[in-house]
Amino acid sequence: MLKRERAGQEQPINYAMLSIFQYLASISVILVHCQRLFANDLLHFTQKSMFGRMAVPFFLISSAYLLRAYLAKKGSLKSYIQRILRHYLLWSVLYTPYALLYFWSLPIDKYYAPLALAAGFLYIGLCYQLWYIPAFLLGLLLVHFFYKKWGPKKTGVFLLLLYLIGSVETYYGYFAGSWLTQLYDGYAKLFFTTRNGIFYTPVFIYLGYVLYDCWQTDFFKKSYVKKLIWSVMFLMLDGVIVFLHQGVDKNFFLGLLPFSLFLVNWVLRTRIGLGCQLRHLKQLSVLYFFLHPIFIEGAFYFLKGTDFSPWDKGRFVFFITLLLTHVTAEVLIRLQHPQIYKRS
Repeated sequence: MLKRERAGQEQPINYAMLSIFQYLASISVILVHCQRLFANDLLHFTQKSMFGRMAVPFFLISSAYLLRAYLAKKGSLKSYIQRILRHYLLWSVLYTPYALLYFWSLPIDKYYAPLALAAGFLYIGLCYQLWYIPAFLLGLLLVHFFYKKWGPKKTGVFLLLLYLIGSVETYYGYFAGSWLTQLYDGYAKLFFTTRNGIFYTPVFIYLGYVLYDCWQTDFFKKSYVKKLIWSVMFLMLDGVIVFLHQGVDKNFFLGLLPFSLFLVNWVLRTRIGLGCQLRHLKQLSVLYFFLHPIFIEGAFYFLKGTDFSPWDKGRFVFFITLLLTHVTAEVLIRLQHPQIYKRS
């Protein structure tokens, strides 16, 4: 287990606040997958495309930071990856029936099913939330390789360039008809999205590495609250730009780069709630992430054929999903760690 304070560090890491934000981020992921909660387009964009897109970068940077700390304590990258793969394989098996049902609904010859399952497992996941795991692992391997080979500066420039290329999908409306969108269209026909382990996740993992390695520098130690506020303003401006001419999808906000970095920096440094024992929230956030599609899909199926508006459906699905996901997660944690619930 990692120590609560890095060697030579002036202040302890606020793991309690990290657990709180991981929990909030997991709820944000559920909100995104509940489709639409507001009739107003601006509110819908703000909730789903702005706040909703903050969760994954937060998870990526904080996970990379903790991994860097783990490796600094002589931890093994191989064992870390093996542990993630075991969990990923387990959840992929659970969601295989869902993947097959989805594939069966497509106008594709059924004998392609094994190939589709393999592609799903290796690239986009066998359920829509599982894309994160292969994308994280591929991005991690890329960052780990280039960070050691080129050093932080060259690696940062290279990964930022990849992110800019991937961002064509978000800023598509500003480049419509150009060679950029033509290249993207050709790419998307084969690979569907640039939100993957090449264009999307590596730069955030890299930022987590940099945050750990430069933790004691003035850039992260001084005025970190002001830097977070400025990054929020930049992200809001970026949101306005994207809202006015929306692209194919809204994943690659440029403002997410400084915002996510300074948010994680603030979360780890703030003294608010320091010392609280909130590991349970972290356990819940992990299970929320893996479990919630079961209840989302069940709720939407239950509402099939009703005359509810899309936002009324979305709100109902969110509340029922959050309730059932929480109850199921608590049961699983109790079965796995019964000692937590024992009365003294």
